[in-house]
Amino acid sequence: MKDFITLAHWRTGHPLPTESDTDIYYVNLTRRLYNTIRSTEMGRQSTDAWVAETAMMMAWYLEDVVGELGFWHVFVEQHRARYGKPLPFYADADTEYYPDEVNRADICFLLWMAIQTNKRGALVNPENPYLTETAAALYRLLDKEFEKAPINEALLKAMKSRDNTGDPSSLFLLGMKITGTVYLFLPFLSQTARQSAAEVDSLRPQGSQPSMRDYAIRFVQTFRHANGPLALNGATWMAALLRFWGQDDEARRMEGMEVVPPAYYRLESHDEEHVCLEAADGQTFTLPADTFRPLVGQLMRVNKVCMATLVRYDDRWTTAGAVSWYADETLFERYRAFTDERRRVNADAFRRVTEGNDGRPMAYFTDWSAFMTWAGEHLEIEKGFRPTREMESGKCLVLFAHPDEGMTLVPNEARFICDPEHNPCYNAAQARRGSLTLLVTPGNLSPHMLRHLLDNHMLPDAALPSAKDEEHGRRLVQDHMDFLARFMRTADF
Repeated sequence: MKDFITLAHWRTGHPLPTESDTDIYYVNLTRRLYNTIRSTEMGRQSTDAWVAETAMMMAWYLEDVVGELGFWHVFVEQHRARYGKPLPFYADADTEYYPDEVNRADICFLLWMAIQTNKRGALVNPENPYLTETAAALYRLLDKEFEKAPINEALLKAMKSRDNTGDPSSLFLLGMKITGTVYLFLPFLSQTARQSAAEVDSLRPQGSQPSMRDYAIRFVQTFRHANGPLALNGATWMAALLRFWGQDDEARRMEGMEVVPPAYYRLESHDEEHVCLEAADGQTFTLPADTFRPLVGQLMRVNKVCMATLVRYDDRWTTAGAVSWYADETLFERYRAFTDERRRVNADAFRRVTEGNDGRPMAYFTDWSAFMTWAGEHLEIEKGFRPTREMESGKCLVLFAHPDEGMTLVPNEARFICDPEHNPCYNAAQARRGSLTLLVTPGNLSPHMLRHLLDNHMLPDAALPSAKDEEHGRRLVQDHMDFLARFMRTADF
C-alpha cells in the first residue's frame, strides 16, 4: 500500500501545485479507506493498484465536498439540469439528497464509476451486491469523517485567484489542468486522446516543438471535445465552476466561448490594429494584431497562410497555442480543395442514401448481396472495389448516412435495431441479449448514427440482468440511455 498511497500521489489529483497542511490528513484517510475496501469481497478480488486508486478517489471526493471546491457540486447540478435528478441509478428526483454533505448515493456512483472505467467493453450493473456492500462500508467511514475533515483553503484560493482566472490564457490553462487531474475527469481522458492528437497532427508541420503540440492537443481535448462523466466540453464545466465560485462575469464569458478546430487560413488583410483571416469555407475572422506581436509586420510581409486553432472569447477572436506561418499560398488552396471535396462527397452520399430510401437516413439489408443490389441502383461503387471479409460474410447490415460524415455501413447489428416498418432483420430475442453493445461499445457506430438511434428510441430492448425482474433490468438501462452513452462513449459527443 505504501507504494500507492503517498503524499506525492495525493497531490497529483490537484489541478495546481499547492501544498496544504490538510494533505497529511487525507493521505491517512486514504489508507483507512484502502483497508475498508480490502475488507470487502470486492476488495479481496481486486488489485492493490485499483483499491488504492479507488480509496484516493473517495478521499478526493470528501476533500472536494468539505472544502466546496466545486467539482462534485457542478457534476450533480449539470446532471440534474439534464435529467431532473441529482445522480444516475442511485438518486431520483424525490430522493432525499443533501448537495453539501456526503450522500450514500454519491459513494455508490463513484464506486460504480471506478469499476466501470476499468471495464469499457461491458456495462457493470449498478445494483451489483458486492458494489453496494462496499459502498455502504465506505459511506459509514466518510460520513463519520465529514464533520472533522479539514478544508483545503489553499487550493480553493489558488484556483479562484486572478492569476488563474484573470485572463483567457490563464483560464484556459486552468481548465486543461482541471480536466487532466481531477478525479471526476481523469478517467475519461484516454477516450479522446487519440482523436485530439489526430486532429492536431493532421495539420501540424514537421519540426514544430513538442511542447506546442502537447498544448494544442490538450486545448482541443479540453475545449473542443467532450470531458467527464457527462461528456460536456470544458467550457461548460468551467463556466459552471466559475459560477459556483461566484465569478459570474467570467462564467458568462466562458459560456459564450467558441472553438474552431485546427485549420489553415489565408491572410486576407492586416493593419496596425487587426489581422483578417479567411477560412476554407470563405468565412472571415478578424483578430487583434496584438495576437501576433512582436513579429506581426515581419510575418505578414512574407507569409500568406497560417495554421491555427481559433477561439472566440468575450466576443473577440484569438488563437489557442502556437500559430505556424507559411509563404506558399498553394498550401491553403490544396487544403480548401480537400475540405470542399470531403464536404461534397459526404453531402452526395447523404443525398443518394436518402433518395434511395424514401427520405430515411438509415437502411437495412439481410446480407451483402442485398446491399450490393441496392447500392448498384443508388450509389456510385468504384471500379475495383473489394469488400472486407467481414463485410462480405456479414448478415443484417445497417447503412447510415449523414451530411457531415457521409456513409457508415455496419455488419451484424441491424438485428438489434427496432424499426418495425423498415427493418426486416430486427429480432427482439437477440436484441434483448445484444443491443446493449451498440450503446456502450466505443467505435462500433459513428457519432451521428448513435445519436439517431437514441433520439428515435430504436434500442428499446437494451437491458441489464436484474435479480428483481426482467422489466426492472430493462428500465435500469432505458431510463439512463443518454447518460450511459455519454459515460461509455465520451469521444462520440
